[in-house]
Amino acid sequence: MVVRFIRDFFDRIKRERLRRCLLNQDILPEFYDSDVIVSERSGFYKLQMTDKNWQNLFKLQARFCKGYERVLDVGCGPYELIAVRNDENAVGVDISKAALRKLKSFGFKGQVVQADCAYLPFRDLSFDCVLSNQVIEHMLTEEALRNSIKEMERLSKRIMIITPNAAYSRKIYDPTHFFFFTTRSLRRIMPNFEVYAANPPYSQTLNYYLQYNSPRLKQIPIIGKVIFSMCSKIDSSKFLKWLNKKLWTGSNLVAIKTEK
Repeated sequence: MVVRFIRDFFDRIKRERLRRCLLNQDILPEFYDSDVIVSERSGFYKLQMTDKNWQNLFKLQARFCKGYERVLDVGCGPYELIAVRNDENAVGVDISKAALRKLKSFGFKGQVVQADCAYLPFRDLSFDCVLSNQVIEHMLTEEALRNSIKEMERLSKRIMIITPNAAYSRKIYDPTHFFFFTTRSLRRIMPNFEVYAANPPYSQTLNYYLQYNSPRLKQIPIIGKVIFSMCSKIDSSKFLKWLNKKLWTGSNLVAIKTEK
């Protein structure tokens, strides 16, 4: 407990320093451009393409927008729309030009627009469905957070927003997560939405957990490789399936608003 408290304390200091730097220098697009490059080199996008857990989230989004013509993905990133909705009626918005170029290079057929999630350049009710996955926790201020939600509500009456559950997200070290939500806090911010915790089959593999919780582990010349090779071998065991449920049940929150 003491070790975790100390680690969380220094994590909060690092996050606040990064947040202030991004606010003061106004370099958010450039920062996420560089993040796309780093993520590609680390193999993150290949992981998204093959990992069952990411694919489960993409399937959830795909089912939600099935049968609706005009679909907008806010903070689409470089791959998500390929798995969720790859057609001419889909529109992807991201603050990073590099992410949008990468999305197009993967074969995305729709339109891409570079924009801040808090100020979306579309007319009211321009879309039949709006999606946003793993985005709102990256907002720099509460004002930007609330504006991004209002903008999505302005553009459509059917919205799905997915964000990490605070009870589990601190197991994943990501310095760009500036907001941590529980079911209660998310409902307070989004009173017009229904909020659910994502339960199994959304479970993380131990290999995936280690990759995010201990990103430097792979850099250890021999020990890191041995541990990861062992993890890949025991990933499918019954014990690991039980452990995954204990570690990751409800690891994401899903907020939904549908047309009334």
